[in-house]
Amino acid sequence: MLGSLRKKLSNAIQEGIVISESIQEQYRQRVSNSGSSQTSAATTPSSPLDLNESFFSSRSSAHSLSGQLADGVPTQLNVAAGCNLLAKYEDDWQQIHAANEANAGHAASVATQITGVLQRASEQRTTINELNICLAGLPALVAKLQHSAETLGSLEELGRQLELELEKLENLCEECELQEFVLEQQFQLSKHKQKKLDELEQYRQKIAAQHHQKMQSHEQQLRQLQKERQAVFDDAFRGDLEEYKQRGQLPKIQTKANKLTLEEVVLEQNDVESTDALEQFLNG
Repeated sequence: MLGSLRKKLSNAIQEGIVISESIQEQYRQRVSNSGSSQTSAATTPSSPLDLNESFFSSRSSAHSLSGQLADGVPTQLNVAAGCNLLAKYEDDWQQIHAANEANAGHAASVATQITGVLQRASEQRTTINELNICLAGLPALVAKLQHSAETLGSLEELGRQLELELEKLENLCEECELQEFVLEQQFQLSKHKQKKLDELEQYRQKIAAQHHQKMQSHEQQLRQLQKERQAVFDDAFRGDLEEYKQRGQLPKIQTKANKLTLEEVVLEQNDVESTDALEQFLNG
């Protein structure tokens, strides 16, 4: 398409150059007929050979040709008609080229849109096929749902039974825990009782040991007192015996002055403690 446009543009340029050359030749002939040698010298030769040479040289630049003829061409003659025509064709070609580029862009956009539409149509077709498959499986799904509902009903019944059994198990666990608690408390009570009995036995042994020690101390004190009394009695007896040997008679003992009443008897502190310990041991 672009090649044909270029050929048309080149043909139009050639036609414009030919028209310009023909107009120039006609003007030269008029000038030569009038007999002005200066004007003919200023212009280009009018021979056919020179005309052909100027024809081929004017293809490269139409504006230079119009500049050479500007001095001798009348103002009402449009020598640059070929240049204007060439510029017009160039503008048309640029517009056509821009339109082709825009059409190519639009075509690419349309192709992209068509591709997107095709892709969406394929996706919708796939979705429709999947929907058809799903719809075809609806009866089987309904049957499975019914079976699932029946299974759920049986599971619900089993759940109720399981709840009842769990309640029984919880009650049994509570009873077992209560029994364990009672046994633990009984065991703790027995341990506490045994501990108290052990403490009581230890206390009894301690009291018995203290009492035995006090009794031994008291007996020792009594023996010591008895020894002292015996020594006093021995001394008195020996004194009486000596006096009897000397005088031949025994001295009279005045018992009335030495007689004591029950109220005058005072027990020592150790004797009181021993008596209290003995009474506590006998009463305990």
